[in-house]
Amino acid sequence: MKIRKFTRVLAALPLIAMAAPLAAQEVDAKVAATPQTAETAWGNAIYDIAPDASVTYGVLENGMRYAIMHNERPEKGVVLRFGFDVGWVDEEDDELGLAHFIEHMAFNGSTNIPEGEMIKLLEREGLAFGADTNASTGFEDTIYKLDLPRNDGELFDTALMLMRETASELTIAEDAVDRERGVIQSETRTRNNFQIRRFKDLFKFVAPDTRYSARFRADGTVENIDAAPAERLRDLYSRYYRPDNAALVIVGDVDVAEVEAKVRDVFGDWAKPAEAIDYVDGGTIDLTRGPAAANFVDPDVPYLVVIQRYAPYDEPVSTVAQFRRSMLSMLGRAIVNRRFEQIRNAPDAPIISGGLSGGDFFRLADQSSVTMQAKEGEWQQALAIGEQEWRRAIEHGFTEAELAEQIANFTRTFRNSAQQQNTRQSAGLAGGILNTAKTGTLFFTPQTSYDMWQAFAETVTPEMVHAVFKEDYALSPALVHVSTKEAIEGGEQAILDVLSASQATPVEPPAAVEVASFGYTDFGTPGEVVSDTMVEDLGFRQIRFANGVMLNLKPTDFEEGKLRYSVRIGSGMLSLPDDAVATGTFVSSALASGGLGKHSYDEIRRIMAGRNVASGISVSTDQFRRAGSTTMDDFGLQMQLTSAFLTDPGFREEALTRWLSILPPFLAQADATPQAVAQFKLAKLISDNNPRFGIPAQEQLEAVTLEQARALVAEQFASAAIEIAVVGEIDEDEVIAAVASTFGALPERATALQPFTAARQASFTSRREPVTLTHAGAPDQALALAYWPTTDDDDAQEEATMRLLAGVMRLQLLEEIRENLGASYSPGASSGMSNTYDDYGAFWTSVVVAPEDADRVFATVSQIAKDLRETPVDADLLDRARKPMLENLTQQRTQNGYWLRILSDAQLGADRLDRYRTYEQRLNNVTPELLQQAAARYLTEDDMLRISIVHESLAPGAE
Repeated sequence: MKIRKFTRVLAALPLIAMAAPLAAQEVDAKVAATPQTAETAWGNAIYDIAPDASVTYGVLENGMRYAIMHNERPEKGVVLRFGFDVGWVDEEDDELGLAHFIEHMAFNGSTNIPEGEMIKLLEREGLAFGADTNASTGFEDTIYKLDLPRNDGELFDTALMLMRETASELTIAEDAVDRERGVIQSETRTRNNFQIRRFKDLFKFVAPDTRYSARFRADGTVENIDAAPAERLRDLYSRYYRPDNAALVIVGDVDVAEVEAKVRDVFGDWAKPAEAIDYVDGGTIDLTRGPAAANFVDPDVPYLVVIQRYAPYDEPVSTVAQFRRSMLSMLGRAIVNRRFEQIRNAPDAPIISGGLSGGDFFRLADQSSVTMQAKEGEWQQALAIGEQEWRRAIEHGFTEAELAEQIANFTRTFRNSAQQQNTRQSAGLAGGILNTAKTGTLFFTPQTSYDMWQAFAETVTPEMVHAVFKEDYALSPALVHVSTKEAIEGGEQAILDVLSASQATPVEPPAAVEVASFGYTDFGTPGEVVSDTMVEDLGFRQIRFANGVMLNLKPTDFEEGKLRYSVRIGSGMLSLPDDAVATGTFVSSALASGGLGKHSYDEIRRIMAGRNVASGISVSTDQFRRAGSTTMDDFGLQMQLTSAFLTDPGFREEALTRWLSILPPFLAQADATPQAVAQFKLAKLISDNNPRFGIPAQEQLEAVTLEQARALVAEQFASAAIEIAVVGEIDEDEVIAAVASTFGALPERATALQPFTAARQASFTSRREPVTLTHAGAPDQALALAYWPTTDDDDAQEEATMRLLAGVMRLQLLEEIRENLGASYSPGASSGMSNTYDDYGAFWTSVVVAPEDADRVFATVSQIAKDLRETPVDADLLDRARKPMLENLTQQRTQNGYWLRILSDAQLGADRLDRYRTYEQRLNNVTPELLQQAAARYLTEDDMLRISIVHESLAPGAE
């Protein structure tokens, strides 16, 4: 892959001693003076820092790059990433959309793999399409991805063979191309939403003279996909799918030398064309333009203000000095973003969020950008805040306290990464290594990054940060892009007038703020452990304190230097009255922003700088919960913080004002796409408007009060059962002591959950006539959904059978609707059998289609259901559905998240532990006959509820 893109963030750097602070000018001088000492096999320059020695790089005689790294997370897994330097910008006018089209054709026939067989071949090996087998196309690259569940030689050889087929053997047959057109159109329709339309408009405004704006969702793409002959795809394929334009990265539990030999053998005969690649010119950015303004209008868009500035491109290099300068720039940016956060959390703030970013625009220019989301209609105030806070930083710099907070946060990030570097996931490593093929930078270990940061952090001063910030962010005149629901009166000039008025407003230096001490360190006498038993077969301890609080512990080595925790409290939404579900939603969303009795949200942020802790308590269907990850160093503080939110939640006014500010943009999107309509309306529709299902009505959400919220959670917070789970690299005695001194010290708690029987009643709607809902998005988008009522998950074998039936149905939908009909990009099937609501469950399919294809899709779904009822599935189909589920289970068992789910209610829900013990067995118990019986019981024609979501202009009776 050619080096044509760069980023300002270096991967990691080693320890370099530094005796005294450097001024910004000294840092710049060091950047220029650092000599190159060597280069990697990929040609990436090495200066005064060393690349990660555990990565083996190579280049074949034909020019193909490869990199191989041994890594054992996940255990026995192997990740392959095959990148080609071709994307949207490389397409000519009559090739619009064809780079993405070729990506699809990689799964649709090659010299040695017949059309339709590649995915089936991988499914038989336990790879799920989408999760383990995927590809992506962007502005400048196309990447093919395989995540192998095991490292046996035969499977790895198959994976290499498939990548080799992709490299030069795609047939791109005319009939296969014709069948795939509809699939790509479906994907295009799915992604045609107001966010994409806004980005397209923004790109055309800020970079009109570049191929990036011209090719991003370019007009004519849809038509060209329908019309382009297979020959045109083959032309583009032959131009860019060549060894000197490709890089293969393999990371996993492998023998590096053995893998390298196989790569050389498999790809060594890939012929490099004689002619050089003729790369396109990306265009130019006009650095003298501005100030200028534009107004994007869409009824679903949030009120957004983007202020963008540019400077000549400064190519970064992988040096110590460049790292230091980047850190100074990032520290300044982080401080400004923290100021935006403080503004947004103030009562009656005019903004919902704000952020400053910096980098480069595809190596054509350096850029800096402020993006502000305003409250509905308040774009003028948001523009002024963004401009003035940016200017305040440039004119007045930063305070010692602000810098100290961010240095603490940066230190935490670098330290955590270094502590966890030996248990990083292979997929992330492969992506990082492949990125260096594009950027020309080096791939480093997190430990060297941390070493470098430690050597530099203590020398950093506000003056150093300010000097670099002014250079990086005081750039060209402002380009202001404002997104509104209705056109701004006065248009672009009105925007420029607001900008001019803001620029004429003086800004004061930032106010100094003192950091308070945390006010919640003493919860009383630590609790006494009264029970401590071992669940031998699952490998965890069950502990109970004298006050009834429960604790489950499982030490693992899956994530070095890291633990995961869960605090479960009471029964969540079940404990709230039917008419208070909106308040429960508010508590879940806004409890953290309401702070504590002794500290506001912003005070907590300052106090907790540099610590791995999280605020708030969320509310789900059947529990209040705080879950996350931290380290042993910070686990005790996390328990104190969560205990404080339980015993003294602040419910401050700013929580309610923020809640009321985020509701309008959230609710405005309720009909923006078919998927949004499904999110807002389906749960209530299929449950006959059960108030506990779906999203509460607007008037209920707006009627929430702080007093009601405090009163509704008071009883559960004060006395309901508490169960805590901790999994990972832990000191068990320290964990027990931390819980004993916090939750264990609270007054007596219940040791069982209340039944809330009335709240658990739900029923699937009795209506069976087709339902049509409408959306206000793109007219060519529709969603076809079929629902069947099932039941709850009391029968564990039936639950596993239905889950596998959904997997079989999905494969059949992919075969019939995607491959044969070409009618949809990603049809899906799911089974949801409730463990909360008695006798309630559903099985459903979901297919994004063109409106005119909805009836055909419903007929196909109905026929598949009929076939499942009447005929046992063949062994191969069942195997292709079951194997990825079994392989996924094997991998999950080596992940802390899986064990946290088990332990989170291992005592309150002890009767469900057998489900985890027997899940693999239950999946293996499923036979074709068992699937047929389940389909006959639930997927009947009479019980099928057809739901169409179409554009409002296509609804029955619409003119």
